[in-house]
Amino acid sequence: MDGGSRGRRAVARVSDPVRGAYHGGAQAWAADASLAYVPLARHLVARLGGELPGPRALDAGAGTGAAGDELRRLGASVVSVDLEPDMLAHHLAERGPAVAADVAQLPLRSGSVDVVASAFVLNHVPDAPATLRELGRVTRPGGTILASVFGNERSAAKEAVDETFLRFGWTPPDWYAAVRERAEAIGTPEALTAAARQAGLADVEVWCEPVDVGLDTPELVVRYRLGLAHARAFFERMDDDARSAFVRDAADAVAATGEPFRPEVLELVARVS
Repeated sequence: MDGGSRGRRAVARVSDPVRGAYHGGAQAWAADASLAYVPLARHLVARLGGELPGPRALDAGAGTGAAGDELRRLGASVVSVDLEPDMLAHHLAERGPAVAADVAQLPLRSGSVDVVASAFVLNHVPDAPATLRELGRVTRPGGTILASVFGNERSAAKEAVDETFLRFGWTPPDWYAAVRERAEAIGTPEALTAAARQAGLADVEVWCEPVDVGLDTPELVVRYRLGLAHARAFFERMDDDARSAFVRDAADAVAATGEPFRPEVLELVARVS
């Protein structure tokens, strides 16, 4: 690649509206958002059937480490990579090696890991096939790639909480609109399968199903949503009375849907040829 191409690529990365969206969010994510994302990571890693394809693992787009924790429980030695150092710093001593880097340009040797888990990351990147191709590059031939994204059939509970935010004067940040657009582009079995095949992955399997994450009360659903980056800053700026009113109204809105919270999730398992 020539110097001009490198410069153009660097500008594109810096201008991505999603970069920096999770700065300062580790505590809220680990305490609240993880109520859903830990069981979702467990569900994804369970696609391995309890057996690792080898001991070396990558948690790509690791956040506070839910998928990596599951891989370690299976006996893997895990390297965590995420753009946001604040997220990586959460419980760093227990997590092992961690590197702040772009999952689309991993600072790892080709074929250096046996398995990659990328939980709810492809919906954040501007080029999902290219990111999957990079995950494949660092995975040895015969190794396994796991990835998950939410499906396009959005939970009524999520909509109820976001609509309550709008009533309280919330304006979605620009990066959130970008993530929603990217999520829709990859949020069907056909689209995720096509991205994996475009990336050159083999034995591609995609499941689409609702997942019971154990959030069985409206209050728990609201708490999970309040831990997300697009909501956290706005909620923290509210005074105590407004926060109490929001939680009450959002829980009532979730209850009014009459539906259990079972988000539709796509899970990918593929091999590197």
